[in-house]
Amino acid sequence: MNYPEDTTTMTFFHAHGWRLVLAASGVALLAGAPMHPSSDSEDPLRKELAVMTADSAWVPGHSLIVLSTVLLATGLWMAHRRRVWPTSVQRTLGFAAVAVSAYVVETVAHLAAVIDSDRLAAGDAAPVAFGHIGLATVLYPVTGWALVFLALAFGRVWRGWRRVVAVVGAVAGLLHAFSVPLTVLFPDTEFTPVFAGAAMSIAVFTLGIAVAGAPRPVRSAPRTVERIA
Repeated sequence: MNYPEDTTTMTFFHAHGWRLVLAASGVALLAGAPMHPSSDSEDPLRKELAVMTADSAWVPGHSLIVLSTVLLATGLWMAHRRRVWPTSVQRTLGFAAVAVSAYVVETVAHLAAVIDSDRLAAGDAAPVAFGHIGLATVLYPVTGWALVFLALAFGRVWRGWRRVVAVVGAVAGLLHAFSVPLTVLFPDTEFTPVFAGAAMSIAVFTLGIAVAGAPRPVRSAPRTVERIA
């Protein structure tokens, strides 16, 4: 017995599943990022972490961020495996997928920092919380630049309004890349807007990729064969 509707649905998901996964990633980040607790930037890093990890919004907000990052990595890998992009984009897409996959580790450690909340407040050793800072110092720049390169690669093959999505992606990547290094270098400066801008622009970029999709391959004109009478 044939089930044409089921077959059509499966074909759609096979062809566009990566776009649905990226859309879900963007929605999850839009929901989770605004939940991030705030703290006084003039406080020492330990006190900032103690205040933020003690906030009831830390776990639900960061759980959504972890989910979003996992979905982003999955969507990029799906697109790479499906080879939906031209060869000029494939290598950059693969690099971005690897970078975001590594960044998943940081988001999990970021969430797990809540374990050290009491230790942070008491002045005791907090290996998970400070371990996540170490990971962030490396992985934020790597992931940010990967997104910049990916956005530039998309911009070279997209046309029209889709190039705006590429611009958003480049800005998102730069904000993400510099957010943690700037915080480490200038601990008394308020960089919350940079983190917030990076998160929200990454969410918009991710949704934009899902909506814009890959460019359709250019079909060559059919060749005509002259017949000799």
